[in-house]
Amino acid sequence: MIEEPKKGMEFNSLEDLLSYYKSYGKKCGFGVRTKRTERGEDQIVRYVTLACSRGGKARNRTLSVAKRLTRKTEYKAKINASRCDGKLWLTTAHNIHNHDLSPKKSRFFRCNKEVSNAVKRVLDTNDMAGVRMNKSFGSLVDDAGGFKNLSFLEKDCRNYIDKARHLRLGASGACVLREYFLRMQ
Repeated sequence: MIEEPKKGMEFNSLEDLLSYYKSYGKKCGFGVRTKRTERGEDQIVRYVTLACSRGGKARNRTLSVAKRLTRKTEYKAKINASRCDGKLWLTTAHNIHNHDLSPKKSRFFRCNKEVSNAVKRVLDTNDMAGVRMNKSFGSLVDDAGGFKNLSFLEKDCRNYIDKARHLRLGASGACVLREYFLRMQ
């Protein structure tokens, strides 16, 4: 059972604080993002604000006539932490949300999606062997015991493989592809 954040809680590092708040958000059903970070001259975090991913106010980036829909709800669910004596202490904790929380769907939030290194190795191996992505993902689903036990979607796997293929080609990839297509004509 994860304890609700409250003023005075102590954390050894920023990673511990992030891990705690992400697991709390996953249990309660909201996404987490880092809203603000302030570092000292030694580049150590002095102050951090973590907030619900739906918090804040949407900014209109264009002068478009049609307003775009947004997930932002203009509320203040967040925690603030300051460094004192080498540890991060929670100075404020606002835990009230003005939107529905859905713990069953929390694995779909960006902060909770993660393709592990072991899965990346399997995807790379299957890609080099010519196995299609839907087959690779299907085997990962079977190994995990169902979709609900995975912390990522098939789209995340496709994005990873696209990026890996791009990196495998390297800087001379365009020349190699051009030569290949010229030979195939």
